[in-house]
Amino acid sequence: MNDPKVIIRINLDTLPVRLLILGLLAALLVGVVGSVAWAREGASPAEGGRYAPLAQGVSGRQYYLTISDGHLGNEALTACAAGYHMASLWELLDVSNMTYNTSLGYQIVGGDQGDGPPTDVQGWVRTGNLPSTGTGAPGTNNCGSYSQDSDVMEGTIVSLPNDWSTPGTLIGSWSATTSKCNTDQRVWCVED
Repeated sequence: MNDPKVIIRINLDTLPVRLLILGLLAALLVGVVGSVAWAREGASPAEGGRYAPLAQGVSGRQYYLTISDGHLGNEALTACAAGYHMASLWELLDVSNMTYNTSLGYQIVGGDQGDGPPTDVQGWVRTGNLPSTGTGAPGTNNCGSYSQDSDVMEGTIVSLPNDWSTPGTLIGSWSATTSKCNTDQRVWCVED
């Protein structure tokens, strides 16, 4: 008995078919390379994030409050250690993914601080505002961009509140007020 045989021939001699196959192979290659790159970053394409999440035991950008409270308004910009700069409030607004540097930063002796920042301890902070040489609201005053130590000008100081039941002048988690530019204060610093 002779079984009938079916022979299928595919003609790849035409240019459009060759380009189609080449395109499919290129797309497959890009997909494989992309998956390997995402795996190395620690993220998956489904997350859609621009940044890979922090690895277990790895902390984010560091910040601290200077130990010395002897910085006038015009000294605040140079008060931070090498590798750090005077922080804008907007750099510190959400410190939940940051690490308080306990080696450089102020510590409350005998307090309940742990490895986090102190509460109710104020420090100069940049505002992101134009130079202001007057008095007024926190966030607008900045000792003329922290270039003045005048007793008639004010700058902005912030702290993390220790009374969690009263809002006061809160910006995010921060309590803000003003201080005369000729007043000694600590300075909030953030890693470059």
